[in-house]
Amino acid sequence: MSLKTDYFDGATGLQAKCNDAFDAGVTFVTVTNLSAISSALISSAAAGNTKFTTTLMTTYNPSILRGNKGNNLILKAYLAGIQQGLADQEIYNYECTPSLNVSDSVDTKIDLNFNFQTT
Repeated sequence: MSLKTDYFDGATGLQAKCNDAFDAGVTFVTVTNLSAISSALISSAAAGNTKFTTTLMTTYNPSILRGNKGNNLILKAYLAGIQQGLADQEIYNYECTPSLNVSDSVDTKIDLNFNFQTT
């Protein structure tokens, strides 16, 4: 074993933490916020909007997601999981881009930036 192994491997290693963040991102869409996202899509469609943003609160490790001003691998894995959760619901990466919203110093939120092409 080496110091590098300590960094990457094990239950608290970077690989495991990125996998955990990815899984949490999928759950954020498919379990925690499925009905909220559905409601936002329904109301935006009824209003004729093709480009809109839905903002949802996340409780998954907010201090880690915000760490290094959001420029970290845990956030990237979490957002990739959110994209996977959306893809599982047939909303693809060219139709929605998730991003970290830290406009509030207390609450950590995720913006789902939808852009549906109709032609």
